[in-house]
Amino acid sequence: MRSLVFQSWRGLNTVSSPEALRHDPRTGAFELAVAVNVDVLDSGRRAKTRPGFGLALPGDWRDGYTAPDGRAYAVKDNVLVEVLGDLSTRPLAALATSGRVAWAALDDLVFWTSGVESGMIRAGEALAWGGKVYPEASEAGRYVAPPPGTVLAGFAGRVWIGAGPLLHYTDGDDGQFYQDAANYLEMPGEITVLAPVDDGLYVGTTAGVWFLAGTDPTTGLQMVPVSSDAATPCTSLPIRSDEITQKYNAAGAAIWTSRHGIVFGLTGGIVLQPTKDRVALDAPAQFGAACLVGRRYVVLLHP
Repeated sequence: MRSLVFQSWRGLNTVSSPEALRHDPRTGAFELAVAVNVDVLDSGRRAKTRPGFGLALPGDWRDGYTAPDGRAYAVKDNVLVEVLGDLSTRPLAALATSGRVAWAALDDLVFWTSGVESGMIRAGEALAWGGKVYPEASEAGRYVAPPPGTVLAGFAGRVWIGAGPLLHYTDGDDGQFYQDAANYLEMPGEITVLAPVDDGLYVGTTAGVWFLAGTDPTTGLQMVPVSSDAATPCTSLPIRSDEITQKYNAAGAAIWTSRHGIVFGLTGGIVLQPTKDRVALDAPAQFGAACLVGRRYVVLLHP
């Protein structure tokens, strides 16, 4: 009988059959077909059992969000709340529907939408989104309140709203104004992720991911397909490119998840998929939840 010594890990490989996983007899390095409740650390040189989890707070929690100013928000028992430093909550608005809440920040404002309802938070107070009179009386009739959606992003002085295949964008001015007949683009599939970077916007859809190059939709944005893999809803977060690679100039970037694992979106429409040849889910996840813990990207996927 042949004995194998496992001394280090080369990462996950869910694409190949278990019999085909690589093992280096000289170093003892091998690939993992499954890793359950294990953190692989120091580039595979050691593994640590995860400590498990316990109940932190009672209640029906969902759709958490941390704003750029450090304030945390969530939905608890179908009420929009601010989560304070001692983990107590301050109610902001009761929701009439149970749809997933999407969030975005623009300057000092936080916007939210559930696909049916929407609103904004200014200085810790929940307010209506829209309904303001346009400052130029001769133009006021052209503007209405921004529509609700299922995906949001703040980018280039506007709030971008994904609703089905339509990508709406506000007309600036604190994200309050929207031209119903003009301020939208149509994407090839249902929008699942909006991920801004310094020079453009990644738009994840059920048909793949596109990069909208530029910052002003009124002068035209170049729409470039960058990935055929659908982006999983609720998994995108902003990062810095120099946190993941030194090959490109340091700039704002984005991270999200697809059925092939982690995806990085850099400026210029450059997409890196480090796990594409090693990870494949049996089927795309319906949605997820993601956070950054130090330099680690942690994502939970709902099948």
